[in-house]
Amino acid sequence: MASIQDVASLAGVHRSTVSRIINGEGKFRADTKRKVESAMAELNYRPSAIARSLATASSNMAGLLVTYYTGGFFGEMMEQVQAELDKHGKFLITAQGHLSAEGEREAIRRFHHLRCDGYVLNSRYLSDEELRELAREPIPFVLLDRQVTGLESRCITFDHRLAAKQAVRYLIEQGHRKIACISGSLSRASSFQRYQGYVEALLEAGITQEPSWAEEGNYSRESGYRAAQAIYRACPEITAVFSCSEEMTLGALLFFHQHNMAIPQQLSLISFDSVGLCASLYPPVSEVHFPIREMAQSAVELLISQIQGQSSETCCHFQPELRLRDSVHPR
Repeated sequence: MASIQDVASLAGVHRSTVSRIINGEGKFRADTKRKVESAMAELNYRPSAIARSLATASSNMAGLLVTYYTGGFFGEMMEQVQAELDKHGKFLITAQGHLSAEGEREAIRRFHHLRCDGYVLNSRYLSDEELRELAREPIPFVLLDRQVTGLESRCITFDHRLAAKQAVRYLIEQGHRKIACISGSLSRASSFQRYQGYVEALLEAGITQEPSWAEEGNYSRESGYRAAQAIYRACPEITAVFSCSEEMTLGALLFFHQHNMAIPQQLSLISFDSVGLCASLYPPVSEVHFPIREMAQSAVELLISQIQGQSSETCCHFQPELRLRDSVHPR
């Protein structure tokens, strides 16, 4: 395997000249650069990424913290973050938070030890104060789908409460009064905001919510199935269901189909969706769209601006979009 000294010898230059050309340091005559580049090509020399990071104080790596790797939502997020980092010649390092604050801390420590240039954090468990403390350190980071007071310039956010209100208001406009909700874990901020939006839409329409109309899931298909089962058994007179994730909608649909409940003739259904899954279900399900791809793209654009010490005009706050299909029937 060729070394940097081999390249220098073949090109007839000093080793430090090769190193500086590789790292983009200083100015050199065009013929000197051509000699070095030709020698590198002839010897099939590939600079060490570790050596370059030590020389330039940049690893060309960025960290992405996610809750876990499974599920379309996180896959979509990781794919878009990687695509955007590719445009800037940076490698992606991912780590799971393992559903705990300590897991998220360990992921960030790992990014730091790997000398990542910056982080995109989809943090669910670290406190606001801990994130503000992290912001006092020199490594830049962006919070994806998280609002923290004092860190607004680092936050990419989405109005979950308004999105839920739009979905439930649409059901109410179609004449529905007994509307159930399959929520995510209410200990999570975004899940609670979605549930709040559901409740507020009912209250604004003068509808008294019955406790049996709402069931808490965990964003998995299995929890959607169990929630639909519990709601139907406790309150078979409901006419519509608002589901707070596409995966839970899949589970709920399976329960409804197994029990021969026609959608939307007997029961209307509307869902949150982030990966386009609702359009491929039967029937195609109306949704309020959560634009995770666009948000991930903005997060990387904002992070790169921070790494380069530049100002950014990146969109940081995203609004919901209601997409109507065939799963809602007027009453």
